[in-house]
Amino acid sequence: MRGALQVRGCEFAEICLPTNESRRVNYTEEWDDEAELRAQFGSERFLRLLALIETTAEPPVVEFRTVSQKLGLEYISAAAFVTS
Repeated sequence: MRGALQVRGCEFAEICLPTNESRRVNYTEEWDDEAELRAQFGSERFLRLLALIETTAEPPVVEFRTVSQKLGLEYISAAAFVTS
């Protein structure tokens, strides 16, 4: 989370543990520019986050939201393909 906040374009990052769900962790990043977010997909920080996601016992819910749409984990693959 601290790493995200040090990157240009990341406006907000938070880890939240809902009190009513003992096995759930919410991680949120807010970016002011989609291109800045997409540039993060190949970063060391983001790759460590993906590795952590892959260790979960249950499939995680991953969402990327913009003002006009909400996208899932497939957004990373699509964006990585375009930026490669």
